[in-house]
Amino acid sequence: MKLIALLLVGLISLLSGCASVQPDEAAYAEDSDLFQPATFESYGSFVVSAGTESKPVNMRLWYARPDKVEADTPVVMVMHGARRDANTYRDYWGTYAKRHNALIIAPEFSQDNFPTGWGYQSGNWVTADSASYDESKGQRNPPEESSFAALERVFDAVKNQFALNAETYDIWGHGSGAQFVHRMVMMWPQARIGTAVAANAGSYTFPDWTLPLRYGLKNTGIEPEDLKPAYKHRLVIMLGTEDNDPSHRLLSQLDIALAQGAHRFEKGQNFYKVNKAQAEKLNTEYNWEIQTVYGIAHSGQKMAKAGAEFLLQGKTEKALFSDDGGSNRQDDQEDSGEGPESSRLLKGSDDGEVSPF
Repeated sequence: MKLIALLLVGLISLLSGCASVQPDEAAYAEDSDLFQPATFESYGSFVVSAGTESKPVNMRLWYARPDKVEADTPVVMVMHGARRDANTYRDYWGTYAKRHNALIIAPEFSQDNFPTGWGYQSGNWVTADSASYDESKGQRNPPEESSFAALERVFDAVKNQFALNAETYDIWGHGSGAQFVHRMVMMWPQARIGTAVAANAGSYTFPDWTLPLRYGLKNTGIEPEDLKPAYKHRLVIMLGTEDNDPSHRLLSQLDIALAQGAHRFEKGQNFYKVNKAQAEKLNTEYNWEIQTVYGIAHSGQKMAKAGAEFLLQGKTEKALFSDDGGSNRQDDQEDSGEGPESSRLLKGSDDGEVSPF
């Protein structure tokens, strides 16, 4: 009897051990050389080549997919923040893949391939010695080595991997990811972007040729006329109404940063208004807009919900701002982009910092 009991205990333990392995766990160890789209799990990742011969880049793409990926399945690129935690942002968006039959792709722009904010948020457009307080530093990188061009190659790889016919993709980013998104629209307008959403960015690149990259376009090779195709894109500046802390730990307190606005909520409004004035000066169409999200502060997860509902459901909230991007309050004055507020954006800063990101 003791022998039979021992055998039964061993058999139960063996079966319990087998049952503890969940199918989804294997998805995180996928290898693009071994898996075909039909066998992909709902969540996972694979590696693609996203660089050039002179700058090779192997980039991991974290994805969430619907039950069935078809040729016309829409693609949403989700840009991570400064922590480079693409898997976390994929998780924020993952539930919407099946709900709305969309393919969610979160590319991981690693520190090794795109170091510091210059490599990621500012597009690897100029060299890392381009200090925000010293306009003379920095050299242009080859545009094809930019992180913007890398994302376009990612799109080609995704189309090939999932057998898609998509000609465009939507893109959403929060915080540092929002910095990436709006700069990509401005400096790489040939991108095949349908709708771009920049949510709660901490700094913006204004159409100002007296300030270096991050804050302006000095020495970037971008001329005023080059902004015309950028303004034709649909760029949505998504702002959480509670992201209004002027002392937030991730906000730069340099004069050059404060000139954009006291906090993220104000910076986004000013960015919209100054660019609208620039578009009017260029006599070109302006397809940018502001979307406010009520009651949300600087939360990537909560803004992801609003972003997914906007892009995949067309859901919006009642506008907090009038058409010019200003508040509807009567005591607010319209800013044409040429008054005292815009003048503050030109003054720069005498303060130094190791990294403006």
